[in-house]
Amino acid sequence: MATLKNIAAAALCAALAGCGASDTANDPKPPAPARDGGELLLVVTGEAPPYVSYDEATGGFVGIEVDIASSAAAKLGKKLAIRREKFENLLPMVKAGEADMAASGITITEGRLKDVDFTDTVATEGGLFLYRAGDKAPSMVTAEALRVGVVDSTTHDFYLTYHNIDPIRYRFCTDAVKDLLAGKLDTVFYDKNTLEDSAAKSGGKLLVTALETRENFGIVVGKGATALKNALNEAIAERRAK
Repeated sequence: MATLKNIAAAALCAALAGCGASDTANDPKPPAPARDGGELLLVVTGEAPPYVSYDEATGGFVGIEVDIASSAAAKLGKKLAIRREKFENLLPMVKAGEADMAASGITITEGRLKDVDFTDTVATEGGLFLYRAGDKAPSMVTAEALRVGVVDSTTHDFYLTYHNIDPIRYRFCTDAVKDLLAGKLDTVFYDKNTLEDSAAKSGGKLLVTALETRENFGIVVGKGATALKNALNEAIAERRAK
């Protein structure tokens, strides 16, 4: 991703550029609901398979990181609650103590570690471009002249800005994919597995490029949440051992 010295500048650029098709940058944040002391709250975007995704059949969230969080909650004798939020809210909610954990394929960076903590690496993945079949495959070199969709405040957003690309920012990746299919975007830049899933569900209308970046994903916890972090790391280690 972008070098750390550029992240602050990139984040400022993101704030000034607005949210493109997602015209909700100035939405007031609702007050946090009262917390149940017997549960752990995990906040997610719900659209990062295989890490976290929404299962319409069951009406719940599923995925690798959901399983890890569920196991950690059980180890601590707690119930697990999951709530969907915009990506840009995930880390601030954990930092403020409004949530215990955040997940959805979140990249571990030194900049983020100043405000929150991360578990051990859950997976190593990367970012790539999603585009319409029949169009020329985009790259970081050609994307400057394209309408590029990205999820606001992600490392993908910062990476594009670092490469002098002014993207159109969205709350959720699914909204960007809809605009791509509708011809309102030329490409979407996001996590590999999420965009491969979108391409697979498109009936051949969408394709993906090779990886542009490589990143380590972890589950976010608050500073000083040692017991929770240890339980999560134990669950990650158990999963790797299977």
